Amino acid sequence: MTDKFNYSVSENNIHLESSFTVPKVDFERELSAIRDQHPDSKVWNRTIKSLKNEWAVHNAFYALGVFKSRTSHTDLNWPQGWIFRIGYAVLGKLFWPFIK
Repeated sequence: MTDKFNYSVSENNIHLESSFTVPKVDFERELSAIRDQHPDSKVWNRTIKSLKNEWAVHNAFYALGVFKSRTSHTDLNWPQGWIFRIGYAVLGKLFWPFIK
């Protein structure tokens, strides 16, 4: 567990519990701490930027009230379908300036 929130790691998934509580300035530090503890997860085949974009989209949707029960947590998966890669890349960049 990081000092900010609970998470669980499997071979192809990192589940970030109540991820909406973590501000964007801490995303990279938290992801690095998780990677240090669980370096064998295949999720690390993705870039940190990709993971941060997906987390940003979840936080933005949560703040907007969109699917709150689903967007309060973030599941970072590997592999990721191409539509999700594109969607999170575009939306993550769009929402980044507006999330806390």
